Amino acid sequence: MRADSYEWSDFASSGFPNMSESKASSGTDGVSSKRPNFLVIVADDLGFSDLGCFGGEIRTPNLDKLASNGLRFTDFHAAAACSPSRAMLMTGTDHHIAGLGNLIEWTNRSDQNAPSEGEIKHWSTAPQRGMPGYEGYLNERVVTLPELLHDAGYLTVMAGKWHLGLVPERFPYKRGFERSFAHLPACSNHYAYEPQLNGQDQIPGFMTMSFIALHSEDGEYVKKLPTDWYSSNGYGAKMLSYLKDRKQANDERPFLPTSRSRLLTGHFKHPTSS
Repeated sequence: MRADSYEWSDFASSGFPNMSESKASSGTDGVSSKRPNFLVIVADDLGFSDLGCFGGEIRTPNLDKLASNGLRFTDFHAAAACSPSRAMLMTGTDHHIAGLGNLIEWTNRSDQNAPSEGEIKHWSTAPQRGMPGYEGYLNERVVTLPELLHDAGYLTVMAGKWHLGLVPERFPYKRGFERSFAHLPACSNHYAYEPQLNGQDQIPGFMTMSFIALHSEDGEYVKKLPTDWYSSNGYGAKMLSYLKDRKQANDERPFLPTSRSRLLTGHFKHPTSS
């Protein structure tokens, strides 16, 4: 087991059993004044039947334990792609209302460049970019869960894939997350072996796709990742650091940490492999 796995276990054993013990600002007679903490884990592109609790053959004992002690949804639906699903989860609305009717990477595809198998086209023949509901970022018509909880006095933090906007005014920091370390585009490699940003002029104003592991932290672009960066370890470490900061500051606010794994997306070639 890795060191960071021990840290997660230690944190879970010390913190999560007391998740209902965060103090609320007010209470009602006969009703607990304590508000629950929330931990939201989003696994990008994971099929529900990949998990042991839904019949998968891959061992997932920790998730299976959560399922056995909690509530499993048997009629819970998502969109057919990652950012539309994420938009629905974040807002509770249809993803078209939120501006993510499709992946932004697919909204300008046409039959001229679509791969085909016989008469079957894999991409839409009607370019969608610029149409209402296909803005390609989380728009202002919707309110997000972290915005609501932050306004209600919660500490809201996230680490992992965002894919809901690539420019600073669309960062998680602008949509209710007090602290955030976000992977911005659809996918990239999981390491740090590609060139990083050297200046603001290198950041596209409206980038649709990047295989560079482009990240932001709070309101700023991350210019350089650690040399030993690996996405899953890095996001877990960031999340732990935010929650440890909360503890050290004696911050008694309830919290909403959101972890967004992208282990199943992107490029898996290790930088040392041939």
